[in-house]
Amino acid sequence: MKLGRAIDTVRTDGAYEAHRSRFEALGLTFDRWNEPQYPFALVRQALESFHGRYGHYEVPMTYVVAADDAAYAVPVRGMKLGQIVSNIIHEELYAEHRGELEAMGVPLKPRKELKVDRICEAVRCYRREYGEKKRIPQVYKLHHHANVPQAFVVPAAEEPWPRELHGDRLGRRVDYLRVSKKRLSPAQVEQLDNAGMVWSNEEYRVDRIERGLTTYKAMYGDVRIPSVFVVPHGDGRWDRDLWDMKLGSVIDTVRNNGVFEAHRSRFEALGLTFDRWNEPQYPFALVRQALESFYGRYGHYEVPQTYVVAADDAAYAEPVRGMKLGQIVNNIIHDERYAEHRGELEAMGVPLKPRKELMADRICEAVRCYRREYGEKKRIPQRYKVPEESSSYPRELWGLALGRAVYNICKRGGYVDYRDRFEAVGLDIETSADEKEASS
Repeated sequence: MKLGRAIDTVRTDGAYEAHRSRFEALGLTFDRWNEPQYPFALVRQALESFHGRYGHYEVPMTYVVAADDAAYAVPVRGMKLGQIVSNIIHEELYAEHRGELEAMGVPLKPRKELKVDRICEAVRCYRREYGEKKRIPQVYKLHHHANVPQAFVVPAAEEPWPRELHGDRLGRRVDYLRVSKKRLSPAQVEQLDNAGMVWSNEEYRVDRIERGLTTYKAMYGDVRIPSVFVVPHGDGRWDRDLWDMKLGSVIDTVRNNGVFEAHRSRFEALGLTFDRWNEPQYPFALVRQALESFYGRYGHYEVPQTYVVAADDAAYAEPVRGMKLGQIVNNIIHDERYAEHRGELEAMGVPLKPRKELMADRICEAVRCYRREYGEKKRIPQRYKVPEESSSYPRELWGLALGRAVYNICKRGGYVDYRDRFEAVGLDIETSADEKEASS
């Protein structure tokens, strides 16, 4: 017999109106909305099964017991348990059992109030967990505050987090409360204040940037931070809350977007300049480190202008991976970047002549090497290329297309500004038509 459906028919269709008193004598009410759908014993049984699975009684409003969930008894499968708990809280269903539910630990506060309580407890746990392990700016320590990052998710750990908070997106909840503060009651605001809620995290963000600049400066000597620089995870030289911070990107934002214009003097006091074009992107210590790694691999400092350190190249230290080393060397040569370190670079052997002049010198040196090996009168074939691994040539000349270079100089007037140098090493340069006309 489909008893439930039959009772619904009795209530709604009036088919048995003449027998209504007999049904009411058995306790049946004809106002369905004021009657609990399930006897309390089944609701309690469902709540106990929920607690057995999740360790708490915080039943989401949308929670429905699955029809095939073996963790629940058959009579409660399909029960809209979340809706029932919401009705208990707001509509006073099972009012006579309220004390029993509270004794079990079922939270019977309105959900908005419970949500604030839960966030307060989570913030207190956050402070207990991270207050000693990570540096919190002094302004927050004085007021027992802690700032929760937006991406923070409560870890699935026993201590200090209650089980009902595991996996909670606390950072998002806190961020939402910041923007919706006006919707909270004064009592709720006070409650959150007492728990350590930070309503505006600008001061924390500024302090975090300051600490990032200070640490970087202590490690590398300046605050010329590459745009791609990310604070390494697990590096004990950095405060824990700075790990994985995209510091280079943040500094670009500080410079370009005027977000922290009111705090500009604090950043400038640490050496940060706001004209990015007049500041080298990397501290010189990192550029030198990259050059030394390049030399260790290739045996010279002739960095091609298009050379970029690969992001996964283990031959280079992590802070210089992704560095456009060729472009940096080009800027040193032509734009006088790192001018104060020019002597140091020359002492290392880094060629700082303009690339065209440097190439002219290399061609002259290659011609001299060729003549020593093959004789002064031996013509250089147009297809001749300096052999790799040749002991007759310096390493930086290996692979040079010498024959083609000499042909362009002698027949096509290439490198005209360095003609005297080429003639000095014995190259026979043809006179151009323009030169012949000028001489006549």
